[in-house]
Amino acid sequence: MGFNTKGAAGNRASLFAAAGLEWPDDMVMEYDLGRYTDYPFSVDISNNRLLAALDRTGQVRRAVVAVGRQDMRGKTIPGVYVYKKLAFCQGHIGMQIDCMNRQCLSPALSFIDELIPVFDASIGDLHSQTIVFAPQEGASRPLCLIQLCQLTNRGTTPLDVNVSMLSSTQGKDGAELLPLKYNLLGESDSPVAHDTCKAMLRLAPGESRSVASVFDFSEQEDNLHTFDSIQECRKALNVTLKARKGSLGKVQIPEDPWYGELITRSAELARQSLLLLADGKAAGSFWGSNANPLPDVWIRDFGYCAMGLVDSNPDLANPMIEFLAQYGIPDHAWERESRMHPEASGFEHSLGNSCLAAVLASMLVHRHGRKAFTADQRTFTQYVRRLAADLIAERPEQGQLYETLYISDGPSRGDYHTGSNILAWKAAKVMAEDFSDLLDTGQAEQLEQIAEELHQSLNEKCVRSIDGSPMYVEGANRDGSIIGVHDGEESDLTMASVYGFTSRDDERIRNHARWAHSTRDPYYAPITGGIDFWDFDDSNGITYPGQIHGLCRANTREELSDALLELRRTTDLDGSFWWWPFEHAEQEPTKVKRGLGKCGWCAGEFVSFFLHDIMGVERDQETRSIRIAPYTPWRHFSWKDLAFCGGQVDFEQEDNTLLFTNRTDEPLHVYLQIAMQPNTMLEDVTLNGQSRRYQASVVHLHDGSAVGVEEQVEPRQSVALTIRTR
Repeated sequence: MGFNTKGAAGNRASLFAAAGLEWPDDMVMEYDLGRYTDYPFSVDISNNRLLAALDRTGQVRRAVVAVGRQDMRGKTIPGVYVYKKLAFCQGHIGMQIDCMNRQCLSPALSFIDELIPVFDASIGDLHSQTIVFAPQEGASRPLCLIQLCQLTNRGTTPLDVNVSMLSSTQGKDGAELLPLKYNLLGESDSPVAHDTCKAMLRLAPGESRSVASVFDFSEQEDNLHTFDSIQECRKALNVTLKARKGSLGKVQIPEDPWYGELITRSAELARQSLLLLADGKAAGSFWGSNANPLPDVWIRDFGYCAMGLVDSNPDLANPMIEFLAQYGIPDHAWERESRMHPEASGFEHSLGNSCLAAVLASMLVHRHGRKAFTADQRTFTQYVRRLAADLIAERPEQGQLYETLYISDGPSRGDYHTGSNILAWKAAKVMAEDFSDLLDTGQAEQLEQIAEELHQSLNEKCVRSIDGSPMYVEGANRDGSIIGVHDGEESDLTMASVYGFTSRDDERIRNHARWAHSTRDPYYAPITGGIDFWDFDDSNGITYPGQIHGLCRANTREELSDALLELRRTTDLDGSFWWWPFEHAEQEPTKVKRGLGKCGWCAGEFVSFFLHDIMGVERDQETRSIRIAPYTPWRHFSWKDLAFCGGQVDFEQEDNTLLFTNRTDEPLHVYLQIAMQPNTMLEDVTLNGQSRRYQASVVHLHDGSAVGVEEQVEPRQSVALTIRTR
């Protein structure tokens, strides 16, 4: 990820490089004119207390902190349940390097482990490398930002370098002004004449020196005293990197490293979209990570961002699940659809939003164990009991489905919305299986029956044959008619296999995705290849959840490669997805815009989809079992340090060999599966060189067959599954 000094992408030809990277000082903010703004490039940093947007030079252009939250259910637009109260500032904040009366305006961007941005620049023989991060150590998330810069004289004559501090900020109506204090630090063993905002250094030929700036956005000056030396700033960088690496581990794809980098960047986008309060409780989220002073918290965006954290940062996922449990079910429905359905309950306002907390809690418990689920148990218990009571009280008649008004702010089309009922199925199932201890007598059994009935009813009412292809549809009506459109912002059909409702190669999901990305879907835009948001002005347009749904179309490795390439063409230089990459009436498919804001929804969704559907990873800590069944376009890849059972596991595939390593202290029940190339004949199956021909299972997968073997793998041991074909 990143770009060179000419603005070209580090690993690909970027469409966004042509769209402009500069951050104009007179930029119109989303607060005033959000739908029409094509935003400048930003790379964002966050410790989830402080969120900052950096421009292409590494200067801070916006910073925001949550200071409170307000329940807004029933008081504002349908998809917003909470307002976050914010402190905010914008302007120019950062170090300025001057040498020979010149400043560098075109640095290159890269990342340390795809996590922390690094800005490299040159002024003649002077090279500067600046690392910018918001420090974190464990639960400590100070309201400060550090710029750590190394200056090197690459020439043959001495250089005089001036370092000064930029601090020109203003607030925004509707948000508190974020306070700002700062220090400029030099190396203790190389004293320089400096005060708190200026320094002059003389560098001999070949010499390197470090400077650092610390920006404190708190009311006190504690951070200026904590990070009061270069040594402390370097230490903070190391502990922050450790915190950022989280539990997802690292994906490496030698033949195309970009996709491995994208997973980490997507996890970061989902994480950075979420804010915490000073007490560690969730404050809410933004559309994405580009800091702004907007108070609204879109509950569906929040839920999908939190889904990404289940795999990448379970500790941080906990307060987010608690937030969803606290606010996910309104007392009553409101706004336009409720005026047509005044009898609708708060549960029916958005069936999907009501179920999100239970679904995410189950994901976390299975992947990391019940002990890892540390959300406030009183809040979660009250939520589970209310959701169970609502699901039972509103239980559809045999063969019917739940009715609901909204997905998020958009209406859930049809009397029976398919994706919302899939979430209801999942919630009923996991409450009966995983949280039955929180339920009243008999409720678990009723929820289990409801789940079975929903599964059957969904397959009866929401599956149709269209043009000879059986497929799930967006929704169905009581009279048997079906919805003839795919809403680009419907993502639960995309996630159906992740939820366990279907297999990952279910042709009914695939056929729907193919239909949705064709001219048979009236919301499909054939020129730009996406699905339109279909609102009421030309600036709105292609909405990014439709791009993620496009991954479901693939039935061959080539089709999967093409679907991933479509993401690549609309992914920004820092690995970000944007909500609206094309205008509604766009006629030029290469004219990608940074529309509305970054898309944390899709980032969290993509992390889960990639792990489950592409890499084929399923974990259950309760049973100490893990399934590795990749289906990828790549012949060689590895995933290291994926958290499981208190340790990590590694797996790596090269051609027809899949290697698994148990780096936990527990014996693990492992299922390994290799997808055969189409039209090949299976000759042999071995595990660690021993024949498993008669113990292996052969199953259908996408366009061919796959060979699987089960094995108990002891701690610190590895097993290698190899198939031979011709």
